[in-house]
Amino acid sequence: MAVHGFTMYDMLARNAFIRGGSRAVVHDKGVLTYGEMLQRVDALATGLAGHGIEKGERICILAQNHLEYFELYFACAKQGIIAYPINWRLTPEEVEHVLERAQPRLFVTDSASLHLVADWPGKHKEIPYWYQFGDAPGEGFTPFGGLYIQSGAEPRPDVGGDDIWTVISTAAVDVIPRGAALTHDNVTASNVQTMAIMGLNETDCYLMALPLFHVTALGYGVAIMHAGGCNVITTKFDAADAVKQIDEHKVTLVASFPPVLTTIMDEADKAGSKLASLRHATGLEFPDTINRLQSMTSAKFWSGFGQSETSGFVTVQRYDDHPGAAGQPAPFCAIKLVDDTGEEVPMGTPGEILVRGPVVTGSLPH
Repeated sequence: MAVHGFTMYDMLARNAFIRGGSRAVVHDKGVLTYGEMLQRVDALATGLAGHGIEKGERICILAQNHLEYFELYFACAKQGIIAYPINWRLTPEEVEHVLERAQPRLFVTDSASLHLVADWPGKHKEIPYWYQFGDAPGEGFTPFGGLYIQSGAEPRPDVGGDDIWTVISTAAVDVIPRGAALTHDNVTASNVQTMAIMGLNETDCYLMALPLFHVTALGYGVAIMHAGGCNVITTKFDAADAVKQIDEHKVTLVASFPPVLTTIMDEADKAGSKLASLRHATGLEFPDTINRLQSMTSAKFWSGFGQSETSGFVTVQRYDDHPGAAGQPAPFCAIKLVDDTGEEVPMGTPGEILVRGPVVTGSLPH
């Protein structure tokens, strides 16, 4: 193993060593410490290795948020397997287009998305393994829990920072969605700049309400873990439940796409909650929503610009620093605007955004 390599699995193992008894994840069945989560991830990695799934091969996930979904990302990191999440809002035809590109060895779904792929184990025989989160899988699917094997005997492949960890689907070209191939180095760099800018630490807790197929949910989830904090995983967003989780588990960070933040504040008003633990909110929001949040809570809203191909944001700022702006370049990002000929344009002139830095994906897989 290269001395310079640092992976998302290494990050989890480090935290288990330093703060093994601290909470890492809150989920629908309880709480896991970092030590307990590492044990589960190791068991899952053993199960994947037992299926002969090798470094560089791919696993597709079409599901709502689950503890096992999040753990699968880290088990893939340990084995050098590429996690390939799929948007559960797609049609069956669109999901099949993703499969054309991903060519996975294993496919995972859940009860909420089963109707999209129920007959696929017999239809797509090129995929040897079909699993489902939960205990009552559909015909042709195996319960995902059976992949957790507590032997710990499987050898760990040589996985480095420049190996691909996950592929996040982006805009479609010629019908088939492209995949932004994010390496461990990409995500590590994104984590470090997020931690530095927002001041994240072990006291922080993220409400993982956005879907894990999206770079925002995954990005903040692993940044919080890198900082030693906790993730509260919600399988499906419900505003009233979100308020309950924020208050009960002292959530400090929420990420939002409209109308998530508005509905949370509406439900907080109904419940008489002040959302007292919140320190940070981020995402895409309207000025009125941001001002309402900052007037009723102690949270500060962070605005910015980014995309899947950059592992998350590349510009970021506190909203109050310059309302309406996307912020300054993040620490690991060099940015310029160019015209159609590639020449840099003067300040205040429209242009195409170019980004350079360790957060930028190096490839778009075929």
